[in-house]
Parts: sequence; structure tokens; C-alpha cells
Amino acid sequence: MGATLRVALAQLHYGEEPVLSGTSPLETGEARGSGTIFFSGCSLRCVYCQNHDISFGGLGHELSVDDLTALMLELQLAGAHNINLVTPTHFTPLVRQAIIQAKANGLCLPVVWNSSAFETVETLRTLEGLVDIFLPDLRYMDSQAAARYSGAPDYPKAATAAIAEMHRQVGQLVVEDGIARRGLIIRLLVLPGNVGRTDLALDWIKANLGTGTAISLMGQYYPAHRAGEFPEINRSLKPIEYAAVRRHMERLGFKNGFVQQVGSSASFTPDFRQGGD
Repeated sequence: MGATLRVALAQLHYGEEPVLSGTSPLETGEARGSGTIFFSGCSLRCVYCQNHDISFGGLGHELSVDDLTALMLELQLAGAHNINLVTPTHFTPLVRQAIIQAKANGLCLPVVWNSSAFETVETLRTLEGLVDIFLPDLRYMDSQAAARYSGAPDYPKAATAAIAEMHRQVGQLVVEDGIARRGLIIRLLVLPGNVGRTDLALDWIKANLGTGTAISLMGQYYPAHRAGEFPEINRSLKPIEYAAVRRHMERLGFKNGFVQQVGSSASFTPDFRQGGD
């Protein structure tokens, strides 16, 4: 990425956690969607990336800070429950400016920082008071796996430090009327064979943040992008693998958060070509 913001897609998104997208109209509550802005590019190089068109391919269009500010306000007018910034880390200084401008011009929705957690504490500190909800991944606790599948051997050290800082800024998740208002939700994507060691991630969270931390345990892995080059992850997640991690989570005492049915496919990935150039 260059020195200009690049956005692939902005939309009301209904596929996030229920406290972000809202619950189904058939259930209690109202689903107005998460006001999601997908940024092009990424600081990781995941070989199984489901959004590779934008993270590797650069699909998207350039925006000014003023354009991004207007986009946030438009999503608020459209009824979004929040402004959900997806993979914004490499554009942090510009995104920070846009958040400040948007708040000065009437943005009153929670701002969600939806990232890989592969970012520095120093950068995150520039966001203090501007981000309401941090939604990081904690993808690996094994540095060899992080190097093999995402090109980032230092990921476990960087991500745990980043998540500790996020927790310091916003604390545990606060939900009002079924919608998240503030706090931390940690996404744990279970990989085939548990190669990322999600069990160790749960151990770390318990020891450092407590079992009150909201966990989103994700079973939606499917082989995408270059996963075919890595036989051990070139398959969908097995229900028994997900169940083992879920049992570990429950044994540790976590009760706050979300679980999924195992299984996903490319049909669940947004069509970024409708918003790119």
C-alpha cells in the first residue's frame, strides 16, 4: 500500500458477531448491520486468506481522509449499529484523522477496530479515546506456524502485547440492549490440526485478561488462496477439532462470547469486486 487510503468495500454487514451486526429480525432485537469498511492490504501474508483479493491483490479505490470521514457518517445515517474498520492497521495515522473528524461532525456510534493484532503497542496508543471496541484475532501461539502460514514468526509476541494494550484501553465487553457499546472481543480461528494452538491462546487469555473476556471461537476455516500448497491445512476444519478446543475453553471457565457451527465456504466471503476498481 502507498501513502493514500485504499478501501475495497463499505456496507452494512450482517455476518459479524450478533452484538455487532444485531440479532435477526425473527429474534429479539433488531439487525441493522455493522457499518463495515474493508481496507485494502494487510500486515500479514496468510496463505489461507479468505479475503486475498483485497489483502494481496490490492483491489479497491483510493480515498482521502475527508472521503473516509463522509463514509463513516453515511453508514451512521444508513442505520448501522457501529463503524467497523476492517484491517486498518497499516493506515492508522490517516484512519485516526478520519475518526477525529467524523466525531467532530456528529459520529456517535461505537468505533470498532477489527484487526489481526499484528500491530505495535505504540501505534495502538495513538488510538486511545477514539476506539470503543477492539476486535482482534489471536491467530497463533506457535511462532513456527506463524512464520509458515503468515510470514510473521514474531506474531505471538506482538499480538499478545497488542491485545493486552487493547484491553487496557477499553476493558471487558459491555453490551446494552443486545448491542456492544465498548470493550474487547477476541476472535480465535481454529485451524486444521489446531496448528495455531488455539488452546494456548485461551490459556494466555485466562492468565492475563481473565475468563470474563469475550471470546469468539470461529469454526469457519476453509482452504483458500494458497492453502493448496500446504497439505496439512488444505482441508476444512473437522467438527471434532473444533469441539476439542471448545471443551478446553469451557474447562477454563470462559462463558462470555460466541461459538459457531463448523463449516464455511467462499459464498460467505463478501464480493469485493462490487466495490473495487
